[in-house]
Amino acid sequence: MTLSKALQLYRWFLPLLELDIHPKLVQYIKLCESELGIGSEFVRAPRLTLKGAEREKILAIIHKSLKNRP
Repeated sequence: MTLSKALQLYRWFLPLLELDIHPKLVQYIKLCESELGIGSEFVRAPRLTLKGAEREKILAIIHKSLKNRP
């Protein structure tokens, strides 16, 4: 793999990787699974499913990543 291709892959994947540093990682993973059709976004208590602006922000990251997948 060339440096150029590696950098392209890194830039594509970084927004998804940054979701890993948030306390709501489980909800983010479940939402992504739901968008890919391999699971449900519902989580067990005490966690709550994502709602509102936060949910839309994460969906935008997921959709942009899927659309621009190398």
